[in-house]
Amino acid sequence: MRWACSAWMLIASTAVVLAQRIEISGRILDARGNPLAVAHAELRRAGRLEPIVQVRANPDGSFALAAEGEGLFLLRLAGVHHRPVDVPLVVGDAPVRERVTVRLATLPLPERRDSVLIAPERTLPETPSGVLLTLREGLYVLPGEVAAPQRYRIVLRGGGRGVVTASVRDSLVLQPDGYYSGILRDSSFVFDPAELPRPNDAAVVRCESSAWQEVADAYLAFQGYLRAFADTNAAMMERAARAGGLGYDPVQVHAAVGAERWRDTIVARLASVRTRVAEQLWLLFALALPARGSGDELHRRALQQIPPSSPLWALDPQLVFQAVAQRDESDRRAFLDAVVETNPDTTARAVVAFTELVAAFNSGDRERARAMYKALTTHCVTHPLARTAQRYNPDRRIQRGAELPAFRLPGKRKGSVVTRQDVVSGQPLLVAVVFNDCRPCIEQLQGLAAWRESTKQSLRLLVVSIGEPAGELQRVLERLPHTLAIAPGFDAPELAPFEIEGYPTFILTNSRGIIVATNNELRTVRTDVDRFLDAQP
Repeated sequence: MRWACSAWMLIASTAVVLAQRIEISGRILDARGNPLAVAHAELRRAGRLEPIVQVRANPDGSFALAAEGEGLFLLRLAGVHHRPVDVPLVVGDAPVRERVTVRLATLPLPERRDSVLIAPERTLPETPSGVLLTLREGLYVLPGEVAAPQRYRIVLRGGGRGVVTASVRDSLVLQPDGYYSGILRDSSFVFDPAELPRPNDAAVVRCESSAWQEVADAYLAFQGYLRAFADTNAAMMERAARAGGLGYDPVQVHAAVGAERWRDTIVARLASVRTRVAEQLWLLFALALPARGSGDELHRRALQQIPPSSPLWALDPQLVFQAVAQRDESDRRAFLDAVVETNPDTTARAVVAFTELVAAFNSGDRERARAMYKALTTHCVTHPLARTAQRYNPDRRIQRGAELPAFRLPGKRKGSVVTRQDVVSGQPLLVAVVFNDCRPCIEQLQGLAAWRESTKQSLRLLVVSIGEPAGELQRVLERLPHTLAIAPGFDAPELAPFEIEGYPTFILTNSRGIIVATNNELRTVRTDVDRFLDAQP
């Protein structure tokens, strides 16, 4: 056996582990065992989109990559027109050397091809946008009057969901979402349907060592279930919408996917698996299934055998909450706090801390919210959720129940000012911070104008415009009685009291100037303002 089993040992504490050498080679093939026109292997840290290293496979499908590091990684093997496969590896105190051969499943090709579009490079299969290609002598080409985009994807439409791919005649780049984008070699564009492979839904991963094989099998099954759940969920939502918007119980989705059969499979695999990481992956899989009551054996076992410090939580941090769902509050908090404090993965720490922050903020538990906010902004400062967390800062001025802070803004007339005292005057107030080229700002204000024209509710409106209103913004404001303040720029110090995180910013107060709703609650101003005003005594 060329590969050391200790490389899969989990990190049991936050102690520093020296970076280890990672060397992986193998082949990337189609379902029939043939090399693909374009294929890639890449290694990335779990929770990250960009790879540490990415290599293109040779014409015979072979590849070899090398890196150094410790913790949880994902090996992704991908080929054009095919669905990528990920295999996790936890690197501990020994080098990792392994050989992997994969036969990839095709992307979900439509059963029939009604049309083909060329779309922007980051397009997903469900996109409705794109330029319709013309079928000419069996090839799809751009209409003569349309210029080809330099970077693109192709969307197939037909008797099934669209599939994103690219033409192998051009240069291809594997993107972080697992699909390829094409880069035109010249000004022309041609897509040949003959490039598409025969549909095949089964992916096969073969590893040189039995330990790697156990891990690959567990993760492949886990990801296959999640993908089937997502597809079934989307189909059920679509059917519910066609039936008049009636909802459905998510348990129905699990039943449709075969959760009970998978539970039996998990139990059987746990009885025979010999690798600790594979065992923990099967238990993670079990957490994605509905629990069998408060004493669910698999959920209890997952909590016991996957410690808070396990980097495997980074594969799906929300499963931590499934694991602790049936624990009493003190045990639940202790486990979650341990994840935030000891887990080596920033994404796992950030997701758990942010979820707890939002729950504590909404329930008014300021002490808990303050602790989670501090954890995010000090220990997860590079994660995007640390920035999003600002709106849930328990000590921020703009939040429900707080008094609208004092402010002093430039008025419409030169030399004039607008203050809190000018607009808090015995009736509810809506503050709207907007700017001219902000499409969501204009759409929200148009909805507010329609609401004002159909209601007898009293509401004062303060519009804070970044620069003088013009164009569509000016026209919609003509329909709305309002007090106007004009900030000279996005970084104007006069805007600081409003703690702006994005545009538009809305703040709704009651008649006494106490904030009753912010952007967190005012998703659709036309309906949400009415709802919060009705709730006032």
